[in-house]
Amino acid sequence: MRVIVILTLASLCAGCTESGRAFPLDDASLAAGVPKFQFVAQGIGQGPVTVTMPDGEILKGEYQVTENDAMAVSFAGTHMTTAVAAGSGRPVAVNATGPRGTILTCDGTLDLDGHGTLVCQTNHGTKYRIMV
Repeated sequence: MRVIVILTLASLCAGCTESGRAFPLDDASLAAGVPKFQFVAQGIGQGPVTVTMPDGEILKGEYQVTENDAMAVSFAGTHMTTAVAAGSGRPVAVNATGPRGTILTCDGTLDLDGHGTLVCQTNHGTKYRIMV
């Protein structure tokens, strides 16, 4: 019984890891190679990120979603009305560092399904667009 529970939990966690496609934004970045971008979609607005750089350095970090929802409240005598409007593009930031000193920072937006685009840059000057 314990083995079945462990295997079930392992299969659920394996489905949580997603990847993004990276596209170099200039000739120098294209010459440096394309990184592999993976993250764990946890549904809580933040989670771990792993980026494997073209030279094999593995960067570890985190993504953070900043909600841009708005809320309005109106009063009419003894009655109150509340409305919540969710924005279509939620800002997201990524920071990851590697053991050899590479730092990757990204900014972008995600839709409500968790798909979107990021623009990333390393401290070495390489720039990428990541589609998730």
